[in-house]
Amino acid sequence: MPALNEVVAAWLRRQAGLCASLGSPFYSSLLEAAAADGTGATAETLAGFETEGESAVVPLRLMGAVHRLVLEGRAPALEPHYPSVGGDGDAEAAWPTFREALRENTPEIRRLMARGCQTNEVGRSAALLGGFLEVAHRTGLPLRILEIGASAGLNLRWDRYRYESGKSGEPGEAGWGDESSAVRLVNFFDVPPPLDRDAEVVERKGCDLEPIDPTTDEGALSLRAFTWADQLGRLSRLDGAISIAKEVPAEVERLDAATFLERELAKTGHGMATVVYHSAFMHYANDDQRMRITRTIHEASVYYLRLERGEEWLDSEVGTFEIRLGDELLGTSQAHGARVRWF
Repeated sequence: MPALNEVVAAWLRRQAGLCASLGSPFYSSLLEAAAADGTGATAETLAGFETEGESAVVPLRLMGAVHRLVLEGRAPALEPHYPSVGGDGDAEAAWPTFREALRENTPEIRRLMARGCQTNEVGRSAALLGGFLEVAHRTGLPLRILEIGASAGLNLRWDRYRYESGKSGEPGEAGWGDESSAVRLVNFFDVPPPLDRDAEVVERKGCDLEPIDPTTDEGALSLRAFTWADQLGRLSRLDGAISIAKEVPAEVERLDAATFLERELAKTGHGMATVVYHSAFMHYANDDQRMRITRTIHEASVYYLRLERGEEWLDSEVGTFEIRLGDELLGTSQAHGARVRWF
């Protein structure tokens, strides 16, 4: 039986802290237990993954693989504890069964983990909303939106979601978007952006190295699997966004970001304002990709909106994500788009 690599154990503990800070005590506890499982099933399951680097988010790939087994009914002993399928969220009670699931399904879990981590957090639209409204306000033009690292393209449909500025989401509070939308982003704003602005999206397109089609059963399952099992609000918003994706077409092309932008920004969008944007994406790109992306954007007449980690990220358990438009810092939020504070 191999021993759990110290580097991988450190990744597990760090992700446990992030999950705790971001409201997932269930995942936090399971990851802490996995990090302490020095010569157990965790070590065998994760053997060799230390070569991939921390940006490969091995802990979340592990949790996503196990969650997928639960969602598919292939880990029935875990179902009583997984909130996503009606369980009690008792991580301490779940751990022995979780470890046994790793032991019984090691080859399958390693196969699922080989796919990488592919999430599409709908809540980030709350953080990006103010930037889109700002561009529409400044230009008076409809928007052409181009998202890199778009995953399943759910944040390409941001204009079809409902945003509430207050804490309760009661009718009559300031808000933006369709009040009957299947996605309601309530309690996301500490300080909201100006919401008394109009915006129209006339073209939406994205790219990703491994895009997911959310309108298929396989795509929807993959997205649910990578959503943390005890965060039922996120799962509910995801389901709503999937239903909207079936009604609002948005192409997500299998292509690297630099090549996509070099092609798309060579086109002229007459009578519209082009917005290039991304969220929690840039730390996955290598140095060459970052340079090409930055150069292509700077050479084009476009608005550049992004939600990415702030400089103090490594010094904080949660870290702050910065919302920037060009060189302007518009606001901050947490990783999943909550706690938006507009400047």
